[in-house]
Amino acid sequence: MEIVNFGHFKPLNETGVILYENEHQQDWYDLRKGLTNWTEQGEFVDSVYGAWALVQPDEDSLTNGTVTNVEHDPSRLVPHNKIVLGMDAAPSEITPGMLFQGGVFLPAPPVITPMPNLSPRQLWLGALEINLTKAQVMAQIGTIADAKLRATLEIEMTEPPLDGFVRDSFAVERLRELMGIPADQFDTLWLWAGTL
Repeated sequence: MEIVNFGHFKPLNETGVILYENEHQQDWYDLRKGLTNWTEQGEFVDSVYGAWALVQPDEDSLTNGTVTNVEHDPSRLVPHNKIVLGMDAAPSEITPGMLFQGGVFLPAPPVITPMPNLSPRQLWLGALEINLTKAQVMAQIGTIADAKLRATLEIEMTEPPLDGFVRDSFAVERLRELMGIPADQFDTLWLWAGTL
């Protein structure tokens, strides 16, 4: 796939009208005019590239970033502080979220599902799903030799924060380790309990 980087366009507002210029002092609207064909009625016909993309540049980069928008008609793009790319590809081949690094497109990074906070009810029903009762968990906490850690976990597990138990909190992670539950299984259980 041929990819042409037309540059990083920044807004200029010298006359009250916002124009966009790249690092080579090329105006976006003038540049675009030479790359597209229009009917006499002003309707878009085609352009020299089948797909156009806007890329939000990475910090301290004028060439790498994340795709934010893909169009077949470049007149639909507003390159406000964005990199403009033209590709000889179908717009469906490039999707928002993909990375543009070193002149090539890379798959979008996986979306990490945020862990919801759990109410005490959700936490204990989740524990019950793997045959652990609140009494068993509290008894296990009671076996901790370190008195301060034991007291801390007893408080944390019986007096949760007002916004619920937080998956990556110290107390929850210590509880997971204490009960010997693998992290991936615990995360799956946590997400399921969040739906209760």
